[in-house]
Amino acid sequence: MMEKDLSKGAEQLLNHFTKFNKFITLKEIMELFEVSRRTAFNRLSEINTYLREEGITEIQNVPNHGYKLLNDAKETLFKKKIVKGVPVENFQDLSKENRLSEIIWLLIDGHYNVSINKLSEMFNCSRNTIIKDFKAINQLFPEINIITTNRGRKLNNNERYIRLMIYELLQRNNQSIKSHIKKIGVDWNGYYKLVVDSQKSLEMDFSENSITLLTYLLIFFEWRISNNNIVTNEKDYYWIAENTHGVLTTSEGIFNKLFKGVYYSGEVVFLSKVMLCSQVMDIGCVNVGLYEDMTKISRKIVFRYEQLTNEQLANDSFIKVLSNHLYATFFRVKFHLPYVSNEVDEIKKKYPKLIQFTVIACEPLEKYLNERIPVNEIALICLYFGSGEETEYSDIGESDRIQKAALAEILLVCSSGIGTSEMLYSELSKKYPLIKFSMPLEIKDLSKVFKIKYQSKLIISTASIEKNNYPIPVIKVKAVLTNRDQVVIEDEFRKYLPLKMEHNTDVISHLMNIISEYAEINDSKKLRSDLDDFIYPNKSINTNKLNRPSLRELLTLRNIKIMHVNKNTTWLDVLHTGCRMLSQQEIIEPRYENEIVKLIKKYGPYMLISDDIFMAHASPKNGSNRVGISMVLLDNPVIIAEKNQKVNVSCMFVLSPGSNHEHDRVLEELISIVRNTEKINKILVSKDKLEIRKLML
Repeated sequence: MMEKDLSKGAEQLLNHFTKFNKFITLKEIMELFEVSRRTAFNRLSEINTYLREEGITEIQNVPNHGYKLLNDAKETLFKKKIVKGVPVENFQDLSKENRLSEIIWLLIDGHYNVSINKLSEMFNCSRNTIIKDFKAINQLFPEINIITTNRGRKLNNNERYIRLMIYELLQRNNQSIKSHIKKIGVDWNGYYKLVVDSQKSLEMDFSENSITLLTYLLIFFEWRISNNNIVTNEKDYYWIAENTHGVLTTSEGIFNKLFKGVYYSGEVVFLSKVMLCSQVMDIGCVNVGLYEDMTKISRKIVFRYEQLTNEQLANDSFIKVLSNHLYATFFRVKFHLPYVSNEVDEIKKKYPKLIQFTVIACEPLEKYLNERIPVNEIALICLYFGSGEETEYSDIGESDRIQKAALAEILLVCSSGIGTSEMLYSELSKKYPLIKFSMPLEIKDLSKVFKIKYQSKLIISTASIEKNNYPIPVIKVKAVLTNRDQVVIEDEFRKYLPLKMEHNTDVISHLMNIISEYAEINDSKKLRSDLDDFIYPNKSINTNKLNRPSLRELLTLRNIKIMHVNKNTTWLDVLHTGCRMLSQQEIIEPRYENEIVKLIKKYGPYMLISDDIFMAHASPKNGSNRVGISMVLLDNPVIIAEKNQKVNVSCMFVLSPGSNHEHDRVLEELISIVRNTEKINKILVSKDKLEIRKLML
């Protein structure tokens, strides 16, 4: 803050000078601050008097050019924390992403003339480029409201929206925004400690990423509140009070420390929501009812996923890990605080099948929330399913966990708290079955491992860690492995564990992908063969792949039935009709139908995959000879009422999974169709099998 002997108008003008590396004319000062010529001169004189007394170079006046604050004066002002922020003199040749971030920050700051001409001059680019930048900002934040005034562009959104913009940019690890927040002029370590200390009263164990994110947000919140930008009328105070304990009082305590007893109820609720929405390793602040609900939902989700994939995941430790994650998902969806991340974008691209299965598995949580779960949240949850079968979740103590990690040949590290290292574990352990990988570790665990006798040869980390701090090599990879990551990992494994390596065909594929980015491949088969001969002499690639048939191949007209429902028709009749179509082709045995009936009577209508659409299936070992599917469309719905659950069914699919995940492709395609509400509505009213098949395919 400025000293008291500098007026507010002069303070604003001095702040303005620190933002530009150019001359500012007297006319520009008069127009920008809407003051007279005399007032402008008085403020310039007041600033120069103040700078002289502080021993700082005064604002320079060059005839025919205007006024300019020299760089040495700016550096002194920032060093002494007389002004806050960061100079804009290094804004030449910025990337588009950084330029957008800087424009967003200038709009949020609100003290500057954010005009197209000024931005063009500031960033040394054309007006057309700046116009495109504003369009790109609108695409990033569709609800942003940037209005044009006689002084330039201005943000016209409420404070809550502005906070969520920064929240999203920080989640995406936006370095420009981080830099601005760090240079606001506060004690980073003090705010970091405030977040760490809050965990005790919150009964929450934040992930490392969450602690860092909350620290940035707390600094930003304090800055906004200090400038009278307040979040008001924030809802859900009473809901948080009734369903959690210690959260609201912890937020109040934080604001008491920051503002010495003066704070706003809207800010308390908003901070409480942000903390509840953070990724945690453990949470104890939710009341018994919510705790029990989330545990039940976790079990239902795992059960549905197991039924879809024929994988076995369920144990108490896995349920606990998933439940901890689901709290953050639940709170973010309920409070409408979106989750975004560059890693999640990659997950959505790389694991579309897993995401499709997870969408269906998460229906109990959607029903509990009474709204759809965003795909970004689904992508996070799918990481746990993608790793759950292989990850050695166990209730071992801290000492035993570190001892076990020390016996591993490769240490896997992650700080994100979203299960990325679990997914990494799953991928690597399947590809390199002879290598011993550690259970996923946090960064802080590494120092404990190296204090005891260890046999680890290499650290693979999805987080940035200081390589020189550890006695063994460290390689940094993406949470979702890229082709380059795969090649680097393969090379390091051959260097440090040559006897544990098997012939790995994946590395050839990754090399082919990298080569194709830079050159046109005329004969991919020959190139693949030559690469294989070079890397694996005297070995050949096993190109046999499991054939996974499509929905088009399996859902023939023979396997579609339009069934009339009368007052005596039951769901058992519908199931029998669907099973008979498959048993007549010897796709399933009669006992398969009996197993489905047992499952429904034991678990209720366990696989309602969309409104009115049920997918009946059982384990392959219970009479599934090969993959197949049938469809029974009803002219009136039937009711499945089992285990205190009651659902209407207008369409029933009977799926035979085959012996080794042959059903994955058809299931993925089917899920895509049933999530298309418009298409399903047409199918449900159709009266012709040929039309139904065309709509399905």
